[in-house]
Amino acid sequence: MIRLAEVPAHLDSVVPLADAMEEELACWQARVGDILTMVDPDGHFFRARLLPSRREAVVFETVSQGVEPLHPRWLCPAIPDRERMLVILQKAVELGATDIIPLVTEHSSAAGGRRHGQDKSATWSRIVLQAARQCRRAILPRLHARQSLRIVLAEAFGGKKAFLDTREPRVPLNLWHDPHQALAIMCGPEGGWSEGERLLMVEHHVTAVSLGRRLLRTETAAVAAMAVMTMLDDTFT
Repeated sequence: MIRLAEVPAHLDSVVPLADAMEEELACWQARVGDILTMVDPDGHFFRARLLPSRREAVVFETVSQGVEPLHPRWLCPAIPDRERMLVILQKAVELGATDIIPLVTEHSSAAGGRRHGQDKSATWSRIVLQAARQCRRAILPRLHARQSLRIVLAEAFGGKKAFLDTREPRVPLNLWHDPHQALAIMCGPEGGWSEGERLLMVEHHVTAVSLGRRLLRTETAAVAAMAVMTMLDDTFT
């Protein structure tokens, strides 16, 4: 997050950036003249143009407080074939994901993204950056390295975990959602979760959740899950 050192006195004022913003600007690939979302010491968000010194910005527009979720929102999608992963990445960023972990599952048709020319971490990162800038995110979501489900479940998310499933018993996603906690949701592959994966998630206290009665494609399910959580987050903002 790019932080301002001071609360702007008014719009169109020049405000210094907080100390040690060089790395953050590099992550955003920010150039002189770029317009970015920045936050002041009081937690208010603004659109601001980066000045030639790269230590100051002109603040010219206020931004809604709901630009970022109050708590982390993790999306862990099983890696699909071809262009579907790019859709998931782009839409997840637009819908407020703070972290994305591509999952390698037993039924992943793309073999962990290494077939169909999809072993393109640089392309994935570029899509995340472009989407974050286009939809005026204040943070650049973290795109983690692809991981197996077992490794991801061993991570300490510090919140609630759920996996989308088509089998009962399961809980409607809107009833499982908690606006006051960090949330992580696993989205399965086209072939569905294996029995071993289901048992593994139950052992790790991951809740099976539902988006309704329709059978959705993997990229549709991931985007729909993020959309539901974003809508519910906004309701409680």
